[in-house]
Amino acid sequence: MNLITKTISLPKVGKTRITFYRDKRRTTRDKSTFSLPFDVQLGDDTFLGEILYSPEMRSCRIMWSEYPEDKSVAEEVESFIKEFLFGTVLATTEPIEPEEAEEIMNSLTEAIISSLRYSISGEGAMVIEIPIIGRESKMLKVIVRKKDSGDYFITDDGLILRSFRPHERGQRDRVVFAAKRLGIEVREEELYLDSPPEDMANNLYKFIQMISAVYLFYLF
Repeated sequence: MNLITKTISLPKVGKTRITFYRDKRRTTRDKSTFSLPFDVQLGDDTFLGEILYSPEMRSCRIMWSEYPEDKSVAEEVESFIKEFLFGTVLATTEPIEPEEAEEIMNSLTEAIISSLRYSISGEGAMVIEIPIIGRESKMLKVIVRKKDSGDYFITDDGLILRSFRPHERGQRDRVVFAAKRLGIEVREEELYLDSPPEDMANNLYKFIQMISAVYLFYLF
């Protein structure tokens, strides 16, 4: 969207149209200050201007090509522009191109994959370790075991629920309730999720999301 048009009501002139021309926006070399052309319809006349603003300093200045005759009307327009600029226009950022989105996703995938670790225990279980918010000292552990039938089950080996102290009983109960709503069983102190091979990726993702939320909201 290269231009933004707003129809507003000002006390002095009533219904008024203001247009911001984002395709004509300019910036300084260090991208600390921007200029944004605009025009405003006041009665039968159109007045042009330019906004000089700094997102970092959250400040702006209105430069009129031709100042409206009624100073109070101009002040009302300027007041609206300043409020709208930082509330909406700056939030409407530049469009992300498909190639840029692809690069972001590739970087994200690489970051996620590089943070994961797994090993096979002496009992033949797969142990997946995931750092919490990049902290190597705090690791999530997810254990995957295989049944004789060829299906899998995912568990935390009871590590999460046993981490709650006696006075945190209410929090523990909320975790149990949430787990059951997601189809995750609770066997004594163990979170447990059965999974056929074809659903393994989705179930593993669901299980990791669940225990990640528990760690972040209760055990972090």
